[in-house]
Order: sequence, then structure tokens, then C-alpha cells
Amino acid sequence: MPATSSSPELAPRPTQAEIDRRRGRVVPWIIGAFYVTFMAGFISFVVIAFHNPPNEITAQAYAKGLAYNDILAKAETQAKLGWTSQTVLQGGRVVFTLRDADGRPVDGASARAWFVHPNLKDLDRAFDLRPEGEGRYVASVDLPTASLWTVHVSADRDGHPYQSATTLGGR
Repeated sequence: MPATSSSPELAPRPTQAEIDRRRGRVVPWIIGAFYVTFMAGFISFVVIAFHNPPNEITAQAYAKGLAYNDILAKAETQAKLGWTSQTVLQGGRVVFTLRDADGRPVDGASARAWFVHPNLKDLDRAFDLRPEGEGRYVASVDLPTASLWTVHVSADRDGHPYQSATTLGGR
């Protein structure tokens, strides 16, 4: 007796060629999605880089690199002087105190201070310091923003240069 079935007919099983054809349609899309994702990230980084230019600029970097031995010689000459300094920011004034190797005040020097902003070169400021006696040199400062400033002070007395750098917070 023949078996009768009330179930619908089963769909014919796909051949291997049909399976490969379907799979082949997806692979190019996967490869394309990979490259689009990669390029989107790359383009994002390029846009960020162009919107945030580097603020650390060294003028004549090559020439300064060649003169490095001169910088070392000047540092050694400064160390032989034995001078010490202290730089503080007090109530809108920068106070630079300079002492010799014996702790006596160094008077009669010309001094200049540079306030270097950590982020924006446009905010950097320079001030001439006036002598106040007892090795103290002062200037009124009006800084554009509250920040952590790197203060470079350069002093010269009788052809003896001295430089220092200090980090100060304030406005």
C-alpha cells in the first residue's frame, strides 16, 4: 500500500553551486565594509589632526641641534658661577631672587621673565624685571588666564648670564 502524506512537499535541497553563489554575494560586502570602516577611522584622525595643530614650535630646530655643545658649555659656565634663584608669583607680581655661591644677593643685573603657556603659544607673555634691591627683581604681571605657567627667567650681570625655569600656577 502506498503511503500517502498530507504534508506539503519538501523544497528541493539546494545544490552546492547554489550555496556557493549565495555565499559569494556576501563576501564582497564584508570586504567593502572592512575597508569603509578602516577609512572612516583614518579620515576621522586626519580631520582631528588638522583641527588641532601642534602648539609646540621650535624655530630653527636644526640649527639649535647643531649648537647643542654650545648649550652644554653655557650650562657648565652657569654651574661654575654657583648662583641660585627663586621665582614666585605674589599678588599679580613675579618676584625673582638671585643669590651668588655664598648666599649674598646679586644686584645690578638686567633680568627678563617669559611666561610660557603649556598649551597655546598665543598666550605667552614676556616681562622686563626691575631691580628692587637685595637681589630681588620684580614686575607686575597680567596673565590672560589662570594656568600652570612655565616661567623662564634670564639675568645678566657684567657679562655673566644666568637662566632658570620654574613652573608656577596662577593668573
